[in-house]
Amino acid sequence: MPSWLLAPFPAPLRCALRVFAGDDRVAAAVVRALGEYGLRVPEDISVVGYNDDPVAADMTPGLTTVHIPGEELGRTAVRLALGGTGRTGQRRRLLGTHIVIRDSVRRLTP
Repeated sequence: MPSWLLAPFPAPLRCALRVFAGDDRVAAAVVRALGEYGLRVPEDISVVGYNDDPVAADMTPGLTTVHIPGEELGRTAVRLALGGTGRTGQRRRLLGTHIVIRDSVRRLTP
């Protein structure tokens, strides 16, 4: 990684090896910006996104991301908004996520 790129950052950030973006489109912009500075994903820095947007699978390299169950989230939100608390009477629901492993994260070897 070029030292001139990291020079303006505080010492703890100079050894950054990974970026976790709060959204896949932001992660795509990060990958593009890193490439403009001559950095390679995942060889120089790993990037992970969030929400499994279709852009994640279309990128080169494919973006590793956290999948959220969007449709289930929407249905559950509507049920709760309309007063459907379900059998337990709780107004909270825990919905599962999972990681979609693609090519934007470097594999570490022991």
